[in-house]
Amino acid sequence: MSAGSSIRVWSYAKAGAARDVMQLERMPAPEPAAGEVLVDTKVSAVNPTDVKRRTTGRELGRFARIIPNNDGAGIIVAVGEGVSGERIGEHVWLFAAQAGRPHGTASSMLAISSTLAIELPKSASFADGACIGVPAATAWHGVLGDGAVAGKTVLVTGAGGRVGRYGVQIAKAAGAKVIALSRPAKSEELARLGASTTVDYTAPGLADRLQAAAPDGIDRVCDAALALTLEHGLPALNPRSVIAAYASDLNPAPVLPFGQMLYANIALKPFSIFALSDSQRAAALAGVSELLSAGKLRHHVGARFEFDQMVEAHEAVETGQVDGACLVGVR
Repeated sequence: MSAGSSIRVWSYAKAGAARDVMQLERMPAPEPAAGEVLVDTKVSAVNPTDVKRRTTGRELGRFARIIPNNDGAGIIVAVGEGVSGERIGEHVWLFAAQAGRPHGTASSMLAISSTLAIELPKSASFADGACIGVPAATAWHGVLGDGAVAGKTVLVTGAGGRVGRYGVQIAKAAGAKVIALSRPAKSEELARLGASTTVDYTAPGLADRLQAAAPDGIDRVCDAALALTLEHGLPALNPRSVIAAYASDLNPAPVLPFGQMLYANIALKPFSIFALSDSQRAAALAGVSELLSAGKLRHHVGARFEFDQMVEAHEAVETGQVDGACLVGVR
């Protein structure tokens, strides 16, 4: 970057609705620090986590102003000390750009740790790269975070959502039998992604229907609906099974049936993708990248916006209008 150059960013300095707090502005172009790369952003993605961060303002106590959005894709145009110059010109997908720091992908350029800018295979577009990020890494850890699942039965709750769609594909690619928990309208799509059965979570008798769908029992749950799993799913789980839970939006304070879990040695492992250890995060990113390179991940784009429409993109995710990835072109 030349001296005095600037970039366009969307930012907010207080919590609230997108239209009330987000503004488009210019700021000096960043310089990559040691261990960082400078990325010319091509596509930014808006995920539910980005909306929650803005509406709650949960990181504004640490930063005066935040440039949102964790996921995206672009081209490395400069590198900091300790990063090989051979990376310049590399097409990359970005992970957790705004987690624990103020500068996300709602920006025409950003400096980010080299480890969080992962090379895109030549077969993948910038849109593909922007889709995966947090949803695919969450799904990978939810399915494979404790090792192989080949020959096992994996239940993916919230299977029709951003994370769930990847969870179904990752479990299928790993050799598992996949049970999807979703609305019936998504059963055909989920079958194409690899689910052997889709169970309707809205109909009565969920516990019985889960047992019927998995007569040999369920070994692992990639779980977006912990309260539902604890209330209805335990009879279908095998002894020593694992519930890897990353959300419980229907009830954020579920009742834990401790005795039932204790005597079956059912392990509950809540996790946040942003709080994984370095080795866990590296495994998830490498695993997602391998599947992307092998052409084993399909992406579901629900909406596309231009950079000047960032507010509308955030509003679309916040109001539940987008079924799939919400992508914003950056020009």
